[in-house]
Amino acid sequence: MRRHQSWYRSVVLNLPYGTGPGPNSASFYGNMLTRIDGEAGLNFLSSEIFQVVQNRIAQGGGAIERFRLLHNMLSSQPMCFNLFGPLVIDLDLAKTLLQTIVPESILEVIRVDIEWSPIPKTDYLNDHTAFDAFVEYRTTDRQLIGLGIETKLSEPFSQKEYDRPEYRRWMLDTDSPWLPEAWDKAQAIGHNQLWREHLLAVAMKNQPGSAYSKVRLMLVHHAEDVECARKFSNYKNLLKDNDDTLLALSLDQIVVRWMSAVKQEKHKEWLKAFKKRYVDLELSQPDRQ
Repeated sequence: MRRHQSWYRSVVLNLPYGTGPGPNSASFYGNMLTRIDGEAGLNFLSSEIFQVVQNRIAQGGGAIERFRLLHNMLSSQPMCFNLFGPLVIDLDLAKTLLQTIVPESILEVIRVDIEWSPIPKTDYLNDHTAFDAFVEYRTTDRQLIGLGIETKLSEPFSQKEYDRPEYRRWMLDTDSPWLPEAWDKAQAIGHNQLWREHLLAVAMKNQPGSAYSKVRLMLVHHAEDVECARKFSNYKNLLKDNDDTLLALSLDQIVVRWMSAVKQEKHKEWLKAFKKRYVDLELSQPDRQ
């Protein structure tokens, strides 16, 4: 993936490489943009997406890391903006595209946020857990539904093991999606981050006074990230058979579904650019050079 992002920078963008992975790093990497190119928004597929990025940076909060977001082409955070940024500013487009990845019939998409968590955090997990993206929509039968999204490009899940009483509170609900035997397994390091994201979705649904009929978590990952898929499968085994609060789609699946749904040429060009940037890894293979 580093090679592919380096290829994209060099061949598609025709830009020099920069230093990273942090703002004070002196090491050169092919997937890093220079200070000037990163600040100019060249890590993003369009000026409209870059405007969404700038607005989110100005908003503050969340896990936004400005340098990584603007300069590191290998990070999943700019990928999240490149995939969901157009939906933030065009809710009609969001409705068209979301309809291809959720089971309900959608009446309207109310909002799309990137790097978002509910407040006050003390009512939920009381930590820094946040969704990479969050979509709120209303179905044709007037249900309010939330979709939290976790995006992965090449980074592993968090390698730290967290557990706290606030987490366990939500596992005790009568409609908990977890199997009884999951109690001692959920916090395992292999899927601790996925568990916390899922907990946040469950907490939003089951919070007293919640207006949501359902809140799901969707994992978006690269099809060739077999380790990510394996950990998702292991975690899925901790859930009840009839649970529908946890979904997963690969980037190529999303692109295929969205390409079949869009009509405007600018949206087709955006998805083609996304596919080249993140999905078509064969383009950067040595035998294609």
